[in-house]
Amino acid sequence: MSPFIAAGLVKFNEAKEIERIKLSPQAVVFLGIAISVIIIILRLLLNP
Repeated sequence: MSPFIAAGLVKFNEAKEIERIKLSPQAVVFLGIAISVIIIILRLLLNP
């Protein structure tokens, strides 16, 4: 779970940047989790 938590914390720390883009907090959290899942899947697929 740590990658998900870390991604969430990073996204919350970037809240000021997000406000300029006008994304909702829920969308930011979803994007953070989605990116983390994609990275984990790519690592699993690339590793033999």
